Amino acid sequence: MDLGNEKMRASTKVFVLLAGCALSGIAFAQCTNDAIFNAQSTPIHAFGNTCGKNPALTSFCSGTDIPNGAGTAVVQINFGNNPAIQLELVSSTSGFNPELALTTGSCTSLSICTIDDNNGTQTVGPDSPVLPIADGATGYVFISDLNTETPGCGDYELSIFGSLPVTLQDFSVR
Repeated sequence: MDLGNEKMRASTKVFVLLAGCALSGIAFAQCTNDAIFNAQSTPIHAFGNTCGKNPALTSFCSGTDIPNGAGTAVVQINFGNNPAIQLELVSSTSGFNPELALTTGSCTSLSICTIDDNNGTQTVGPDSPVLPIADGATGYVFISDLNTETPGCGDYELSIFGSLPVTLQDFSVR
């Protein structure tokens, strides 16, 4: 057995492992949320601006949606039981035609989106999830721009309609 070849193979394995760990941070970048909504009555309106938000999030919706780099806002929704929602997104910034996407589970680029809509206008939706949302799930709404127009980011109003039923915390009869 050649000790030089063994050292080379070991070095190569370590290099591949370290490179994989370094690059996986891009795919699994966690989100910084603009807002967090817990189960409550709707409608809910969230206002914000996408510019400069979540620069490490280089894709979402299973990696198929690639933002233009100007910013991606994320709104977290904590669902109760039997959630049934619709989302609508309106931009008030000229040149910002937003993407509206919803995923559940974790806020990573590899999560499957149950809403994925971009119609090239400043109003997107109302849209409903194409897959049912599990009781008690955590959802993440991505608001971004996939196109290169200027400014490619801006102000938004996210409206959430439907039911986000609350979970019973305590009950007693007196």
